[in-house]
Amino acid sequence: MNELRTIARKEFFQAITNKGVLIAAFIFAIWFPVFTTLGILAGISGDPGTALAGHLASLSVVLAIFMGYLFSSDAFFREKKDGTILTLLCAPVSLRQIWEGKVLGVATAAYGMTILSVLITVAVAFAFSPVGITLPWLLLVHLVIILPIYAAASAGIIGAAQLYLGMRENQFLGMGFVFLFIFLIFGLQTFISPEGGVTVQTELFFGVLGIVLLLLGRRWAGRLSKERIVRTIA
Repeated sequence: MNELRTIARKEFFQAITNKGVLIAAFIFAIWFPVFTTLGILAGISGDPGTALAGHLASLSVVLAIFMGYLFSSDAFFREKKDGTILTLLCAPVSLRQIWEGKVLGVATAAYGMTILSVLITVAVAFAFSPVGITLPWLLLVHLVIILPIYAAASAGIIGAAQLYLGMRENQFLGMGFVFLFIFLIFGLQTFISPEGGVTVQTELFFGVLGIVLLLLGRRWAGRLSKERIVRTIA
């Protein structure tokens, strides 16, 4: 348990002190959500609170996934490129503990950035909406319970993939994730229409799917071996 906390703490502070990753995260976390939200509010004819909640429900999941990818790339792939992963593999901890510690630290940073993005987006929406906005309580459940699951699932799957794949394959992984990200944007916007808002059914769907993805990443990490990781570095 102490080893897990140590690894998680290291990855978290490394994530929030990496200026390059933070700049990219801030730009995306502010620019994309704010402008899409203003577009939603400008074109909606119903209740703005319902529209904003539905928009944030789908958008925040995509943000959590993207932030998990962004921070995990620095935590996993960077250490393979510079060779420091070899030192960590020689430490008296299991590979599962290494993966879990990294995922916990990365997911904490990714979740924090996602929440910051949501708060900024809500503040802008409140400031520019011509009428008062009342957000449903289900949105709070979504932010507190659902988003951490997706941040961890994204970091876990991407991290396991980056440890498993070779250096060349990892370059294609980043390109594939961009296409997946675009698909998620349009797919989730179709699944949750702004007029429909957040419902118990959508939250159950998000919760079950997020847990499945998290368990999938954990299972993949469990099939890794230190020898496999060492072979993929060359």
